[in-house]
Amino acid sequence: MLVTTVRGPVPVDALGMTLTHEHLLSDWSGRRRAEPEDPAERAVFHAPVGPSMQWLLREDPRCCLDNTRQDDPDATVAELANFVEAGGRTVVDCTNGDVGRSPAALRDIADRTGLNVVMGSGWYVHIFHSARRAETTVDDLVAEILAEFADGVGDTGIRPGIIGEIGVSPQFTEAERTHLRAAARAQRELGVPLFVHLPGWQRRAHEVLDIVLEEEGARPESVVLCHMDPSGEDRDYQRAVAERGVWLEFDMIGMPFFYPGEGQCPAPEQTAAAVAALVRAGYAERLLLSHDMASKAMWTRNGGNGFGYVPRYFLPRLERHGVPGEVTASLLTANPRRLFTAARGAHADH
Repeated sequence: MLVTTVRGPVPVDALGMTLTHEHLLSDWSGRRRAEPEDPAERAVFHAPVGPSMQWLLREDPRCCLDNTRQDDPDATVAELANFVEAGGRTVVDCTNGDVGRSPAALRDIADRTGLNVVMGSGWYVHIFHSARRAETTVDDLVAEILAEFADGVGDTGIRPGIIGEIGVSPQFTEAERTHLRAAARAQRELGVPLFVHLPGWQRRAHEVLDIVLEEEGARPESVVLCHMDPSGEDRDYQRAVAERGVWLEFDMIGMPFFYPGEGQCPAPEQTAAAVAALVRAGYAERLLLSHDMASKAMWTRNGGNGFGYVPRYFLPRLERHGVPGEVTASLLTANPRRLFTAARGAHADH
């Protein structure tokens, strides 16, 4: 079978080592903090991101406007070198149209790095929804996604390869539920993976899956639940979610931030323990790993871990937790292939 990338379809066996949840170019400024009144804080708000700001960005990654925007393809190409050198072949870019998706620039990045780049589609959390969508129906939203997969985004001719990441906020608004239903229905039509952004510090997975699986009929092997890292120490919750047959994505690996109003990102050691527990429980073939590179503070040039952290450092950490090497490797290779293959197979079964 073939997977759609920004440079065209590639065989699923050509995906190789894959990061399943990244943001190569994006714009999250729609939920930035208000401009501070304090002069020192205002100076940080308008300053460019750099290594000297790491300590402050860990406490609030949105305190600096520059940290909410990634619009420099040259910088992204340079950052991706770490992943390429680690053996990386494919990046799934989960940026949708609400948060700065740039199809032509993604294709340029793919051309320059040699990577397969799979582009996202759909909508993010309610604060990013445009006013015109307030009265949009589920059918209208389904048609919007189907058109992108048929004809490409705008006049670029570049087609997405996944649906998502579809936004679910801590408030899980009615608008978000409408968009989630549309995404699930489109997934059934298209046979591609559906990525759902969860508010990771809450326990929304079952509520989301009741809509996506039970009410809208998407197949579990097609559905990826993002941001499972913060709930990693709730073993019963994670096993119960895995029992529903969906993919659990640990995609905040190495992310050092505290998000005001939500929580502290877990340390890699905590996430490694959670992943190892799921492997021991028999769910190794339902796990995905990535970084969610959604801010400049995560780039190596600014003192972050970069795109090479998971393959170079997190996989060995998993082995120290007792996960066999062949299993750790499969989390970045065989499992992404299984995801795309299973989504297409579920489509054929409908």
